[in-house]
Amino acid sequence: MSPNFYKEISDLISLNGENLTIFDIGFYKGEFTKRLIENLDIDTNKQNIFVYSFDPNNKISRKEFKEFSELKNIHWRHFSDAIGDKNSKEKFTILKHFPSSGSSINNILVDSKWIKTRRIIFSPLSKKDNIAETIEVNQITLDSLNLDIKCLDILKIDVEGYAYKVLKGAKETIDKFNPIIQLEILSKKNEYAESREKIIEFLLDLDYKLIETKQHSTTHFFSDVICVDLLFIKF
Repeated sequence: MSPNFYKEISDLISLNGENLTIFDIGFYKGEFTKRLIENLDIDTNKQNIFVYSFDPNNKISRKEFKEFSELKNIHWRHFSDAIGDKNSKEKFTILKHFPSSGSSINNILVDSKWIKTRRIIFSPLSKKDNIAETIEVNQITLDSLNLDIKCLDILKIDVEGYAYKVLKGAKETIDKFNPIIQLEILSKKNEYAESREKIIEFLLDLDYKLIETKQHSTTHFFSDVICVDLLFIKF
């Protein structure tokens, strides 16, 4: 199970405004945003909820979130684009048996001990060369999107090791709206300290501070990768 900051975000967010806007990058099936909205317990008769989701993997069903958004009167718009630091065509890799844990442009899990052990445990009959598939996707920056939004309250980034590139392409958006930021760092263990420092320094330049850290239990002692979620706020 992945850690979460639902309570922390609920304590931080102001629900006094007319609109609440969430950007969910690395949306998958929308479980993060769904549970966050449920935890916030918003009266949709008094407040408009806008969700903008981003995920190039269109081979999965998002029917459950669609039904949830209709039930809650959520204004939901989905983008089948990868989010990064430039507008370009890129190769997007999907782990066939673990699509929620390895769908990214920067996929470090394909040759990792993490995926090898899980393949043996969860799909022992699968072949080694049948772990992943790669598709070509359109990559855009958040700053290049021409969205008519009045606010951005929560920015969630879960892109399997690509968070720094997402931030670089979202600098103007972050600086304009000052959202609460939850992001995941996934890296090889020997590269984690450098990856973490780059992200913290980038957000420090935008007057953000790190207030909470939670490590994923699935990246255990014997794994060659580490996965940690960080929570940032504007100071």
